[in-house]
Amino acid sequence: MGRVIKYFAITIVSVVLVVILAGVSLAFWIDPNIFKDDIEKLAAEQGLILRLDGDLSWQIFPNIQIVINGASVATPDEAELMSFDSAQLSVALMPLLNKDIIVQGISLGGVKASLLVDENGVGNWSKIGKQTDSTAKQPEQTAESGEALQLAIAKLNLSDSQITYSDKKTGQYIELKGLSLSGENIQLNNTAFPLNLDTEVVFKDPSQSLSGSVKFNSNITINEAINQFIIGDGTLALSIDHKNELATASLKTKVQVDAEVDIADALVWSVPALRISDTSLAYAAKDGTNIEISSLTFDGGIKPGGEASVVTINGELSYGSASQKPIASSLSLSTALSIDEKLNVIKARDLDFKTSLGGEALNLTGNFSATLSPLDYQAKLNLATTNLKKIADSLGIELPVMAEPSALSKVGAMVSVTGNDKRIVISELQSTLDQSTIKGNASVNLDKGQAVKLALNIDKINVDHYLPPAPPVDNKAATKTKTEPAATASADTEIPLPREMLNALDVDAKLQIGDLTANKLPFKNILLQLIAKGGVSSVSPLSGMVYDSPFKVDAQLDTRPKEARMLIRGNSTQLPLGKVLKDAAAIEELSGISDVSFNLSTNGNSVASLKKHLDGNIDLSAQKLRLSNMNIEKAFCQLVARFQQETFDPTAWPLYSDLSDTVTKIVIKDGIARIEKLNSGVSKLALSGNGKINLNDDTFDVVINSRLAQADQDAMACKINNTKLLNRDIPIRCRAAFDKVGATSCLPDFRVIEDIAKEKAKDKVDEKAKEFIDKKMGGEKGEAAKQIFNQFFKK
Repeated sequence: MGRVIKYFAITIVSVVLVVILAGVSLAFWIDPNIFKDDIEKLAAEQGLILRLDGDLSWQIFPNIQIVINGASVATPDEAELMSFDSAQLSVALMPLLNKDIIVQGISLGGVKASLLVDENGVGNWSKIGKQTDSTAKQPEQTAESGEALQLAIAKLNLSDSQITYSDKKTGQYIELKGLSLSGENIQLNNTAFPLNLDTEVVFKDPSQSLSGSVKFNSNITINEAINQFIIGDGTLALSIDHKNELATASLKTKVQVDAEVDIADALVWSVPALRISDTSLAYAAKDGTNIEISSLTFDGGIKPGGEASVVTINGELSYGSASQKPIASSLSLSTALSIDEKLNVIKARDLDFKTSLGGEALNLTGNFSATLSPLDYQAKLNLATTNLKKIADSLGIELPVMAEPSALSKVGAMVSVTGNDKRIVISELQSTLDQSTIKGNASVNLDKGQAVKLALNIDKINVDHYLPPAPPVDNKAATKTKTEPAATASADTEIPLPREMLNALDVDAKLQIGDLTANKLPFKNILLQLIAKGGVSSVSPLSGMVYDSPFKVDAQLDTRPKEARMLIRGNSTQLPLGKVLKDAAAIEELSGISDVSFNLSTNGNSVASLKKHLDGNIDLSAQKLRLSNMNIEKAFCQLVARFQQETFDPTAWPLYSDLSDTVTKIVIKDGIARIEKLNSGVSKLALSGNGKINLNDDTFDVVINSRLAQADQDAMACKINNTKLLNRDIPIRCRAAFDKVGATSCLPDFRVIEDIAKEKAKDKVDEKAKEFIDKKMGGEKGEAAKQIFNQFFKK
């Protein structure tokens, strides 16, 4: 039995050796050059001229190969498209028995391909694939050629190759150099095969240049119809440098990817895994702008129609420019991202974006979803409290200097947003602004009308904190300002009204504020309702309390006419004038509590013209007011002292006047306020008067008639000996600029002394005349003569 096995084994080995020897002999017996004409004819059928420079030969080891030592490919006009130094075709052994070649592998070395586009936009490859004239005589098949060649690639290798593209029409030039491409078991039967690509890239045109390197390795799967592709375990290493007249940029990155693409019926794709690492980007512009992104990573996937994939992005960013100091920031983003099959619905759940600017953290969280067609989106976002002032400073954003150094140091918000291509709706707004909490909602129509609806509720806010700080007091500068008013003092008020913007407004707004401080005035329970549409803006009402005094204001601005018209009316009860004037305008000359009502109108197209054309009236009614730096009783007694030829000590008087039961009506015409009615009292003096207040140059000129009844003369601070000063109007003139009110702002009109002297002389003449009439005429004739005399004297 052992011998049988031994001889059987020897027999099998002998048969195998015979077959191998027969195959080798057959390979040497078949001359591969018999296929040379067939290969060239096959190329000619595709509109190409193939020149095989040398004989075809066989190579036995490591497998049977056809070796081509140099060849070139040209178009019918003999413009060379491609050449190569060597080519090796690995062929299957058994088909050689039938003189057929089934290519198992292709190896090309030193390939040089040149693609050219002429001035007319015609490429030198345009005739590839074109058939000859159908009427032309087709070449007859030779006996040697046998059946058509059957090609199958088991291995592909392209090395040390170069491909160039040049377009004379556009000036573009593209070059792939050092190109290598390799693959094994390349089949179109849904079987994965490895594919490797390595090349350097050059791109140029008249305005820019680009150079870089590309390395790609992956397992590729392609179906027979070549409409389904799978990229598995793909890795891409990319390095690019770009330059143009304005800037230079460079990019380096590594990408790992798994992807699937199906174009059979429509484009369907997914990227189950995508990782980007070791990524850096540098951009430098000639204007001084520099941007650098480093340590950038992306990890996640995108599966249209599938479950949400977690996506994370991290990186470092630095930015600087000629006008911007360098800033550095870290970026972090994570979310669960999903996209539907039609790539129309995008959802981002558990969105978490973090960055750091100037050492201040910025954190945005929430959820977002959107439909692209038709456009529709929803988002619920939360911005964690952060120091907005530091962030703005880090970004080089110059905010206005604010009175409160800590303003904008605590800003955050929670908001829900929904919208489409026609409307945006903001709801559930809750924002933190330093010590304030703001709640509300808003909507904006995006059509031609762009209607805006807004409702806000603020618990408390100090507006003064966000205004510029008060300038330091400079006594020298203040004195100079008072004595030398600037010629351009009103230049700032020549600001034109934004008529086009006001005419286009479509706003319905409501604002409520619990506690408001503005211009140092403490307000409470503020309600403001604004409606603006068609060029008419109405505030109705603006109401609330200031210093516990209720007030209400209604206003309307109509910008439709050639000159805008404005109406404003309002009232307040028990208004503390002193506190309001002191806090709002730094005026300390008037204090007390008064009821106030006003009705004003104006027109114009600038702030200055509105002020100039101001008309209307203001009514005040107060039980007690105090005028500081003005003493009316002092002015009255000063006149008394001069009339009675007595000495007067101006320093013994207080620097104020207390007015009682004051009723005032002020009529404003063309920016000048006239005191049409003034009734009041100072000590025992009854006051009445009139005058004007010029709002254009901030001055006043008021004549106050003071009257002392005889019954009240003993209550005066000065003793009155002459009855001529009783029961008559003694004019006192108060005039000054608002910023120059002082002890001499109210002075008596000393011309009254002359009037009293005239009256005294008249009384003496009257007395002598009556005595003369009584002496000469007496009786009834005398009385009649006196009446005639009185009538004549009055004339």
